Amino acid sequence: MAPVFALSFQLSIFASTDGARVDRRARRSPGFEWGKFMTRSVANARFKLAPGSGTLAREKRRTVWLCNHRAWSDFFLDIYLTEGRAFTMSRMLVAYAFPLFMVPAMVCGVVFGFKRDAGDKEKLNAALDAHFDAFGGEFAGMVCYPEGTRNVRENSMPLKRGMLRYAHSRKMAVQCVCTARKERVFSSHLTCAERGLALPVYFAEVIHAEDYPDFEDFYNEIRSRWDNAWSAANGVSAAEAESLPDYTPREHVVRCTPRHDAVIVSSALLTVLGVALTWRACSKLL
Repeated sequence: MAPVFALSFQLSIFASTDGARVDRRARRSPGFEWGKFMTRSVANARFKLAPGSGTLAREKRRTVWLCNHRAWSDFFLDIYLTEGRAFTMSRMLVAYAFPLFMVPAMVCGVVFGFKRDAGDKEKLNAALDAHFDAFGGEFAGMVCYPEGTRNVRENSMPLKRGMLRYAHSRKMAVQCVCTARKERVFSSHLTCAERGLALPVYFAEVIHAEDYPDFEDFYNEIRSRWDNAWSAANGVSAAEAESLPDYTPREHVVRCTPRHDAVIVSSALLTVLGVALTWRACSKLL
């Protein structure tokens, strides 16, 4: 799975059926294509709505989708789950591990790379504002992992306040989205990969920052809805998940930009390079 993940962004472009669309005003976003390719074609994973779940927030305003972080598979599962409407935050360290994936993903804006120990929170907040502005409304929001690290335990960890303060200061909408068993799809930590899984997902009710002038009230409301979403998704057994209603993300289209064109062209070159490097590495093992 790791070699496929490393080349996943390029492979998703080649696997896309969107090339038939001549109208550049309505092309599926690269993030949607990538997430769909990895979730459905590679992992053959299916989303199932947990009992009591709402639906994805599609408000015409900037939104933070708070998702539970369990494994590397989170990145493509959550981008697809949010229909390519969001970019995701990732430590720059990932770029060293998967440069062939990270470079085009960052060029398209699907991934916002940051340094965890940067220290200056206002500088990070300004960089996020600039990222939103740079992509001209292509992204309605971002996926954030508020626990701050991978967590495959039975209970949630405390939520970090940094990005929640950012959402509060910018008067953004916030939606908690928890999905169970993502770590079984693809996890480097647990060294496992499995296809055909049914993944229970719970969409909590949207929270609007302007309704909570005091940050602590805002944080406590998020924590309450996060805990409910966590319990609802993780409380569904594998057998029960099969009988739950399917949830299929809607297609998200955007205007095609020169960035997209550049990524398509460079993907061909990067794919050849990636295959060559993989072949060389495998040859040494034989």
